[in-house]
Amino acid sequence: MRPAIAGQYGRMDHPRHAADLYETPPEAVEMLLRHESLQGPVVEPSAGRGAIVSELRRHGLQVRAFDLYDHGAEATVGVETGADFLSMTSMSGCRSIVMNPPFKDAEAHVRHALQLLANDCTLAVLLRMTWIAAKGRGDLLKHCHTAIIAGRLKMLPPGARDRGHGGTTDFAWFVMRREIVHATRLVRA
Repeated sequence: MRPAIAGQYGRMDHPRHAADLYETPPEAVEMLLRHESLQGPVVEPSAGRGAIVSELRRHGLQVRAFDLYDHGAEATVGVETGADFLSMTSMSGCRSIVMNPPFKDAEAHVRHALQLLANDCTLAVLLRMTWIAAKGRGDLLKHCHTAIIAGRLKMLPPGARDRGHGGTTDFAWFVMRREIVHATRLVRA
């Protein structure tokens, strides 16, 4: 029997999801939309099974959803699979990017998104709260207009049984734009 390992939502008896798919809870998207007015259409480049997409659409936003892998999203969600965000060269007319990227590729996703953004467009990325504090990411702080502290979210991989415990990792939405700011607005959701 394999020993249990500690994960972001407590102890788990299975390995990490191979594609880093951990579904964003609806309340996380609610927190973002309470504090940030997104302009549509929106691109969701790491859509997984469509958790963020469904919530954004429920709030009236038009969303184009992509993912490198086929995670079995319902056909009505409309996730275009096989699309490598890091190879995309445009936002296809979209005004915002909203994502919870695979953690192992998060920095590459953020940097690429900032390159794709037009001057009046927005990136909202859900990451561990401490993610932005890494010395090698210091240059990204100048693009972070708002950090929305989302708290300890419970993000389960597909097929994982919810055992009722809470999350163990603090998350935040980092709202970024191409233009440089001298101070980041910090919001407790």
